[in-house]
Amino acid sequence: MLHLPLLLVLLAAPAQEMASKAPAADAKAWTPFQWKSAAGLRYAWCLPKEYEAKTARNLTVILHGTGGDYRWGFLNNQPGAFRPNDVVVSVDGTTPGEGESRLFMGEEKDAAAFRDFLAEMRTQFAVAKVFLYGHSQGGFFVTYYAGEFPDTVDGVVAHASGSWTWTKTGKKSHRVAVAFMHGTSDPVVPYGQSPGARDHYVEEDYPMVLLRRLPGFTHWPNGVRATECLDWCEAMTTDDPDRALALAKELLRPKGADEYQYEIPPAFAAARQVLRRFGPDGHDPFGNLPAMAQGHADEVAAAVEKLASDAAEDLQKAVGKKLALSADPPAAALRAYREDFRGVDAAERWIKKLDLDQEIAKQAKLTKPLYDAWYSENMPEGERFATIALALADCWLHDGLPPELAEQLDKWKERAAELKLDKKALKAYETNVEPWKQAWGADAWKVYEKALAGWKVPK
Repeated sequence: MLHLPLLLVLLAAPAQEMASKAPAADAKAWTPFQWKSAAGLRYAWCLPKEYEAKTARNLTVILHGTGGDYRWGFLNNQPGAFRPNDVVVSVDGTTPGEGESRLFMGEEKDAAAFRDFLAEMRTQFAVAKVFLYGHSQGGFFVTYYAGEFPDTVDGVVAHASGSWTWTKTGKKSHRVAVAFMHGTSDPVVPYGQSPGARDHYVEEDYPMVLLRRLPGFTHWPNGVRATECLDWCEAMTTDDPDRALALAKELLRPKGADEYQYEIPPAFAAARQVLRRFGPDGHDPFGNLPAMAQGHADEVAAAVEKLASDAAEDLQKAVGKKLALSADPPAAALRAYREDFRGVDAAERWIKKLDLDQEIAKQAKLTKPLYDAWYSENMPEGERFATIALALADCWLHDGLPPELAEQLDKWKERAAELKLDKKALKAYETNVEPWKQAWGADAWKVYEKALAGWKVPK
């Protein structure tokens, strides 16, 4: 089920040629055109099929990362596949960068400039709700902007980023659906920033927060997963229960491998949040629904709960009586299950019984020796090897360790004589490193794949 992404350097791909055209309702659908805002910001825009100027559509705006410009959005997110029913716009960063590149800086002037841009887009297109998808620096900016001008946006997706420490999280911004999306093997922005940001938003009582964890994915964009997160934003903010249910089922649909040959389980946690709107315990519940619609939503929710329960039983067999590295636990499966089913009742009961969250929190506090050794510029390589090998006994379940860690440890071990590795260090490799590699390897993922086998969305 999990396929690691191909290392396609999309940021360095040739620029896509786009015709210049002012926004017009009769433009060809799913075809990007380029134009300039009144303030001089370049942007590319694309209409959905059957667009009419008198009928409002949702507007999704793509914000690039460092080194990009307005062309980045449609180069990396295919028109017609990325939010196919929306008006989609990809815009320059609000601050000049080097050459033609632009930047989205976390400053008041940038937020004000972007606010003015969105206001202009509302005059150019028939707009219902506004959603933002930011990648890398653009991801940091979308949460920052939502804190500055929450009344101008309905949902944001921050990909491969997190949130800046000065981002406002007051109650006025709680109306915005906030999704974080991040690859666990991101070599540019550490994965831990996104779950950390998610936890902060939860602590700030945000009612609509999501983390879409991408196991093994790097820093590259991913239009399929971004669309999932944007679908969640729409489903959490729409007033139409039929649309919300359709989006929940789309979130639950296995999509197969995407353009990067990357495949992960459906967004169960995201769909369960949406489905709670069909009951009294959800955020902004619909209420007073026709019996048929209510019954179908309940059926879909029950199917997710059953899958979570069945998967927990399968994983429990693999885990054994307690969490321990010596017991050969499938760490990759456990961490995937934790995020994929977060908020699902059956999953939360098993997680609590297993004390998984407590163990994760405890191990996170014990990673300092490992990180200190890994990033040290002065510590001899042999000492770095020994320190990390020993430390893994205490933080083997920690998510998002440096993606090249296992390979580097193996290289150091091959130079055991040269580095003068002692018996204690080599023993630590045998008892800690090898089991850790297995716990995060393909066999551990197969345990999870087997637990989810046969999943189908109720019709």
